Amino acid sequence: MKNLNLPFNILRDEHGENILHKLFYESIDFLIRLLIFLIFLYIGSLCVKKILKYFDKLPALKSDLSTQQFIRSIIKIGLYGIFVVIGLLLFGFSESSIATMISAIGLGIGISLKEFLSNFAGGIIIFFTRPFVVGNFIKINGVMGEVYKISVFSTEINSLDSRRIIIPNTVMISNNLINFDSNDYRRIQLTVSVAYGSNLKQVIDILNEIANTYPDLDKTKENFINTMTYGDSSLNILFLVWTKREGYYKVRGELMAYILDKLTEEKVDIPFNTLTVNIEKD
Repeated sequence: MKNLNLPFNILRDEHGENILHKLFYESIDFLIRLLIFLIFLYIGSLCVKKILKYFDKLPALKSDLSTQQFIRSIIKIGLYGIFVVIGLLLFGFSESSIATMISAIGLGIGISLKEFLSNFAGGIIIFFTRPFVVGNFIKINGVMGEVYKISVFSTEINSLDSRRIIIPNTVMISNNLINFDSNDYRRIQLTVSVAYGSNLKQVIDILNEIANTYPDLDKTKENFINTMTYGDSSLNILFLVWTKREGYYKVRGELMAYILDKLTEEKVDIPFNTLTVNIEKD
């Protein structure tokens, strides 16, 4: 019997305590602390959602959706960070070990996640310089669409075919950006082509009348209507007028159709490309 108990007697530490018993109790203790940690994080996530819900109702931020979204994302990250640190303290980590852990994580982020930090810096720049806000129609890096959301690290755009495109903020600040909604009015630029031999004075008078009477065009700004180039089979007239940025594309499309109808009604010859094929018989 003594020999049978020998292996178990060997599994003792220097203080004479049974290692298996000690390992069992330490495992139970670890699982309890882990459970407390996870429960605390779950409660913390519920608290974060409640705080953000209250934040979204603040009247001071409702008028500026861009500011609301940006500050909301910072508050969310900050609150989760606080709950994780408190959870680690409940788990049993000391303040010094947590500080060392945070320092190591910060160093790791600084070395391996330069892009991450660049996107964060880009978000700060966008927030303070305001090159665009939520709802603006922009073109960036070959993408055209409406700004849907501005967060700390990225900007989300709804494209013309209703795709959600997420672009890192470092791209948003390092590429040429076109904001079609920065001004209250936009200029419609059309090239009106008429056949050689057309009465140019008559055509320009017709276009001037359209510019001065078409209901959706702004009459307070100066228009520009003049012959600009000689085409292969047409005289090209540059037609520049102004309209409000809201509904710009609708006005532009309807105006193009109206000009065509008006010129046709006045019997102005509008050229189109033709292909002539000569067949020679032997």
